[in-house]
Amino acid sequence: MANKVARIPNLVDWSTGEVRLMGAKCNSCGTYFFPKEHYQHRPDCSREGVEDVLFPKKGKLASYTIQYYPCPAPFKTENKITPYGIGLVEFENEKIQITGIITETDLKTLKIGMEMETTILEMFTNEEKQQVVTWAFKAVK
Repeated sequence: MANKVARIPNLVDWSTGEVRLMGAKCNSCGTYFFPKEHYQHRPDCSREGVEDVLFPKKGKLASYTIQYYPCPAPFKTENKITPYGIGLVEFENEKIQITGIITETDLKTLKIGMEMETTILEMFTNEEKQQVVTWAFKAVK
């Protein structure tokens, strides 16, 4: 994963070799949220004791759609990715669902409840010759 940089900082971590989404947990109410800067999770919560967390690598596909048109701006990629899936992946223990592009998966095989894992999607090469990446999901094989 050398020479890669996140398109938006503090959303995805690959420092251990596993790709994991970065979120947070409020210890006042037990709510997990993504991205971790999103503190408006419950109106009646004191929001005390918020801690950073890494979500599990794997979750279950809760919903999906297939798009046949290019991603709208400001999304930028050097590769043609249409058609592509957008999946809502549930991390059951954390009681959160996170949306992401589905990659490296035959879209015809998508089924609600199938196991998905977090990965990265290479978007483009920046001026510093680094691969700019974002998070995505793929089916577990």
